[in-house]
Amino acid sequence: MAGPKGPGRDKADQDTDAIRRRLDDLEGKLGEIRARHDPKAEEDRSERGRAMGNAMRLATELVAGVIVGGFIGWGLDQWFGTGPIMMVVFLVLGSAAGILNVIRSAKAMQVKGPLPGKDLPPDSFEEDE
Repeated sequence: MAGPKGPGRDKADQDTDAIRRRLDDLEGKLGEIRARHDPKAEEDRSERGRAMGNAMRLATELVAGVIVGGFIGWGLDQWFGTGPIMMVVFLVLGSAAGILNVIRSAKAMQVKGPLPGKDLPPDSFEEDE
């Protein structure tokens, strides 16, 4: 008993073949999309965005130090009626504070190296002889 034969069975076989062809096409398209959406590329974009955010943070800290120093100096010059002496002094102080903040932040952002006394194994790199 192989089952019923006739025009209905031929139609079912054609439908099954059509579904299989469509499934193969969809698998091919899905493979292409997966290849385009590489997780490593996504990770690279994430790292690039993180680096850009860090750069903007450092630039903002430097500029903020200069602006705050200049504003304080200008305010003191207005208050005491002195020339641009206080503004120049506080611009220099603000610049120094901004640079110090940038250095401090950059040190905090650096990737931590191996602990002191814990170095790479001797055969992990080649030595020039």
